[in-house]
Amino acid sequence: MRHTSVPSLAPNGTAIAYIVRDGGYPFAVQAQLTDEGLGEERRVRLPVEGPVTRVLHSPDARWIACEVSPKGTERTQTFIVSTDPADKDVQELRNSWDARNTLVEWDGHHLAMDAVASDGVTEARLVDPNTSRYRVMDRRSDSLLVAAEAGYCLMRVGPRGNRELLLVTPEGRWMPLLPPEPGATTEAGRILPINDRTLVILLDTDHGSDRRRIIRLVVELDERGGRPVRTEKEELIANADADMDEFVISEDLSTAAVLWNVGGLSHLELLSLGEGQKVTVRRTVDVLGKVAANLSITDDGSLLALTVEGPNLPPTVEILRIEAGRVEPLNAERTERLDARTRQGESPELVYYAARDELELSGWLYVPETPAPNRPVYIHLHGGPEGQSRPVNHDVLDELVAAGITVFTPNIRGSRGNGRSFLHADDRYGRFAAVDDVADTVEFLIDAKLAHPDYIVLGGRSYGGYLSVLAAARYPEIFAGVVDACGMTSFETYYESTEPWLASAASPKYGYPMHDAELLMEISPLYKAEEISAPVLFIHGANDTNVPIDESRQLYDALVQAGRAPQFLTVPGEGHKFVRPESRRLITQSMLEFFIELGAIERSVLNRTR
Repeated sequence: MRHTSVPSLAPNGTAIAYIVRDGGYPFAVQAQLTDEGLGEERRVRLPVEGPVTRVLHSPDARWIACEVSPKGTERTQTFIVSTDPADKDVQELRNSWDARNTLVEWDGHHLAMDAVASDGVTEARLVDPNTSRYRVMDRRSDSLLVAAEAGYCLMRVGPRGNRELLLVTPEGRWMPLLPPEPGATTEAGRILPINDRTLVILLDTDHGSDRRRIIRLVVELDERGGRPVRTEKEELIANADADMDEFVISEDLSTAAVLWNVGGLSHLELLSLGEGQKVTVRRTVDVLGKVAANLSITDDGSLLALTVEGPNLPPTVEILRIEAGRVEPLNAERTERLDARTRQGESPELVYYAARDELELSGWLYVPETPAPNRPVYIHLHGGPEGQSRPVNHDVLDELVAAGITVFTPNIRGSRGNGRSFLHADDRYGRFAAVDDVADTVEFLIDAKLAHPDYIVLGGRSYGGYLSVLAAARYPEIFAGVVDACGMTSFETYYESTEPWLASAASPKYGYPMHDAELLMEISPLYKAEEISAPVLFIHGANDTNVPIDESRQLYDALVQAGRAPQFLTVPGEGHKFVRPESRRLITQSMLEFFIELGAIERSVLNRTR
């Protein structure tokens, strides 16, 4: 099924680029925009095989920067492609020491990007697309460039779950933007067009709050540009009942768009801005599906593009025309067809329940039209740990529901979208409470008569896969089977084998090797193999450099040595994420066969799947 996502509007509104998944690896396309709608797509040809993960138009619309993940690995590469169909030249932006290149934004006629070395040192670069030459704005370990404007830049520093931003001047001087606050996360920001030595910076942060919102900083620098003379801070846009997912503002500062996360659903707000970015008009706009992401806006704020999706709607790029007093789709007829599609079929239900310590948990419940006789349930844990189960388009889970399996996707402690306190509730020694949340989820489903206690299968990808086998070791009697897709199994080996910047980021969530050695041993499933009695299906991408495939293999071998009979599926051509349709069909078939072998469903129900 064709997916379109991650749009980038040309700043002047004449064109759009986005990513298409329609067989094989996702690829980039570009198309012209007219008053009649979207023009014919033109595929962007790149010299490397692997999924395109981001595209970014230059301010003059002459170039498209493309970010690619070679065969699904974490070591992304970047390319510059001309928007002129007659120009076939493709430039790769890399240096011999780079391990990972990622796009940030355009700063005038230069591309701002991160270049991360194999030892985790990051260079914030401004690259000339005509020559591929670059200037280094900042260099430091375990950091990321998040914004650039007129030679100034914002660098994200600090450990996962406690991050802040540094302002770096063109002279190379740097300063923190907010005072220290343990547990606060400031990960994104935007430097507005600069007026002399006065900088206006918009920050996406939960600093001083339990919810993510936008605060506005006005920073006046001394004549040398090295020290702030005065800093003013004010809350610009907030919602006491929701976290902000994304924020964009037009280059002329007239229009902004915000995506709020309300219980996993996306609410889009459009804001008209006056002097000092004061909100003069604030209006909520309905979007297709249930979840939206990837905001892109033109310089004059007249067009907004985003990705929308839902249980009955695959990821789709929608383009909205913003005019005085109204907002309408660029192609109304196409939008009406998509809207009709979203209303087909059954939607999942958001349910709430309590953990043993009375903390409120939630989850999305997918009940099949014709449940299998044994009332099997598959509990799917999201990745992260800071991920969130949301009512997105998930083809694998859809097939399980079509086979008569009830699917429940919980948001246990540590999930995002429920505020800062909930997000940190599973840090380090809180991991045990997160495992207990999984057991409490099972109890809730049984008490609610939604599941047969003998046919409950637990699974997930990445952190979700890791937590599944850990929960199966701590609560071996309650699961009929476990699906572990590319999860960590030993933090000793994971910290040694993953990319260094990922190992550094993982320590604040799971534990530090020196300070928390006993904790890391206790929460590593590898050392509890004999306690895992449920059958386990391992699924792992052959090219995974985030969680290397040996993480699954070593637990598989330990289970075999303990007398178990686990199964192992290696997915060729994939990394940490399974992006090719053929791979997802292979995974779906393997999971359905696993349910059949467990006696949870009959082989005849496979005729129901699509």
